[in-house]
Amino acid sequence: MTVLDRYFLRVIAGPFLFFVLVFTGVIWLSQSLRVIDTVVNNGQSARVFLEFTALLLPTVFAIVLPVAGFAAVLYAVNRLFSDSEIVVVFAAGLSGVSLLRPVAIFGTLVLLALMATTLYLMPTTKRIMQERITEVRGDVAAAFLREGAFVSPVFKVTIYLRTMGRPGELLGVFVHDERDPDQIVTYTAERAVLVNDGNSPKIVMFDGLAQSKAARPDAPISVLRFERLSYDLGQLNSEQGPRQRKPSEFYLPELLGAGEGETGPYSLGEYRAEAHEALSGPLYALALPFLGAALIVSLGFRRQGFAGRIVLAAVAALGLRLLGLAAKSATNAEAALWPLMYVPPVLGIAVAVYMMSGRGMMPRRPSAPGGAAPEDADDGPPDTRGGAAR
Repeated sequence: MTVLDRYFLRVIAGPFLFFVLVFTGVIWLSQSLRVIDTVVNNGQSARVFLEFTALLLPTVFAIVLPVAGFAAVLYAVNRLFSDSEIVVVFAAGLSGVSLLRPVAIFGTLVLLALMATTLYLMPTTKRIMQERITEVRGDVAAAFLREGAFVSPVFKVTIYLRTMGRPGELLGVFVHDERDPDQIVTYTAERAVLVNDGNSPKIVMFDGLAQSKAARPDAPISVLRFERLSYDLGQLNSEQGPRQRKPSEFYLPELLGAGEGETGPYSLGEYRAEAHEALSGPLYALALPFLGAALIVSLGFRRQGFAGRIVLAAVAALGLRLLGLAAKSATNAEAALWPLMYVPPVLGIAVAVYMMSGRGMMPRRPSAPGGAAPEDADDGPPDTRGGAAR
């Protein structure tokens, strides 16, 4: 690694860390909103919310790292060009491709971080997240323990708790269960306790009433006074049977090893698309910075600034990523189309290398009469033939 490479890497590293922090905060917040309903509606604590949001971080990093790398390279190249440092580099006889070397080193480091994220961290955290969501949704006791609110742990069951007394003691309990149209039951009790015998939580009500009737308008009402009655909350758990894992929860060997008839409710294409997204996605950590650097440098120096080129680079990067998403969608429908997912990032890298090569660089424009260059002209890289700028 040359001194010039280390210098360029230092210029890129600062903006990269800044953009990672900013983009992570924005995207992490937007992703966290998805779990708020699950946490709040099931009566969970702030600790559970923090646990869920922490599990979202690998998914957020998979989105943020390529974008932050692209933005950091755009910022760094714009600064180096505006300060004429890249012009000096060209004047010293270096080629455009040599400027891609520090970008390639930087992109490779980001790519390795993305590979670890997509191949291991993402499937691990997504599986843990789905298992915890299943547990939370099945925790009807937590949903029940909400003072002064009518809650429905499942459809056609309503529970109300006036207040909580000593630990485990419930005061002013109301349970309305109309799942069975032939026996709609309403339980009321002034006092109850919440117990767990190891199998499922139960409400043990004392000195209350159980009123039952059929759904028919003319059905009689039956009233039962009880001294002690147990109501099983475990029966309200809507999550029955083993949970079916999504393709995003499997590791790469499992995704590639799945065959027809082994994918459950998901198609083979969804397994293949998830596998090759984990492999092709990190390539954008190289493709996007390469493309951004090429679109600014290869078009030459411009005294009026590079705002137009930055917008062009952003549009090109967005188009490249949309092509990748379209290829993944096609693979979801037809597993044999998975090679298409590698075309956008490889194409972006190839186009950037061509633009930064001698044939792809914009030629230097001739000077205006009298030896002065036009003020609004794009001055391409100096002609370094013979080892010196003209």
